[in-house]
Amino acid sequence: MGQKRFQRIFFIGIILIAIGVSFNTTMRDSLGSIGTVMIALGGLFFIAAMAEKRKMEKEE
Repeated sequence: MGQKRFQRIFFIGIILIAIGVSFNTTMRDSLGSIGTVMIALGGLFFIAAMAEKRKMEKEE
């Protein structure tokens, strides 16, 4: 179960970063700031996924 949770959080982070980059580059005038926020949230999800992975490996 822990492996699936870690992978899900990691995947959500990747998706948020990808959407944020596309908003920043293609729609800079209208959605640029939202893109920056999505990139930041994706980074936070990466950090959460790494913490979850470390916790999972520590339990084993």
